[in-house]
Amino acid sequence: MFGSIASMKKALRRFGRARRGAAAVEFALVAIPFFLLTFGMAEVAMMGFAQTSLNNAVSQTARQIRTGRAQMDGMSASDVEEALCTELNKFMMMECGGNLFLDVDRFDSFTNASNGAADPIQNGEFEEAGFGYSPGAPSDIVVVRAYYRWKVMTPLFEGIFANVSGGERIMIATMMFRNEPYQ
Repeated sequence: MFGSIASMKKALRRFGRARRGAAAVEFALVAIPFFLLTFGMAEVAMMGFAQTSLNNAVSQTARQIRTGRAQMDGMSASDVEEALCTELNKFMMMECGGNLFLDVDRFDSFTNASNGAADPIQNGEFEEAGFGYSPGAPSDIVVVRAYYRWKVMTPLFEGIFANVSGGERIMIATMMFRNEPYQ
């Protein structure tokens, strides 16, 4: 090892004064938090864009129910879900198969509509059962809910962004309205 304590002190001073490679060491210390922050911001931006796309798609698709077009054309739940998927993919390619869920319910009053939905996230799991398709008749109160299963892309942020197990986030878009008096 070292011959004496004096030579050890001399080696430590020489190491402390050395400036070669300082930029690389400083970058290494800053790089990890910088890239984590960058990837986190990108993930939040993608999730925000996906949520906005889902909200817009629900608004456009629910309009077909509100105006009575879906009822008069005899659209089934799968037809409305397909229309929702088409609207959803106008701005951002999102995989609908197995990730997009639609729930359309008719209610007697707005009070019943606001109290009528059970939370589909139970014990960290997304419960797909219980969704239905009842678009109602003229002047009925209808609630359209769409759920999209988003896979969190950045593994380090799964614990922060995920709201169900498996590193996924369930995005929800809801629209409540009274059907127009179509005939």
